[in-house]
Amino acid sequence: MTTASATKANLDLSFPAAGVTFNIAVEPPDEGGSAPTFTLAVSDASTGQKLRLAVDVSPQLADWVRGYSRWLVRAKVKATHDESGITGTFAPDLQPEQVLQGLRDACEMIRQRFELYEESILV
Repeated sequence: MTTASATKANLDLSFPAAGVTFNIAVEPPDEGGSAPTFTLAVSDASTGQKLRLAVDVSPQLADWVRGYSRWLVRAKVKATHDESGITGTFAPDLQPEQVLQGLRDACEMIRQRFELYEESILV
């Protein structure tokens, strides 16, 4: 018997002291796709306004996004970034549990960095 599984999740990781919220989404593959997608955007924790990942908005975010998008390969996500956020695709043929584990790892890496801030990182 064949089963069909898909993974879909929306998470908001808020760090009020740092002034930011990370908006993360995992979506099932599009028709013909072979793997779930991963997207990450950052918003202002107090207003909900989406932020650009640029030095004039937050030097810390602009620096972080470059390394984090490369690090995501450890969470089984091949990703790229621009000023609007990170987009990527999970490795093909992962079981939903493996996608969730990758998402957990991605969230843990964010938490390890941004829980440490005691004041806003926004310019």
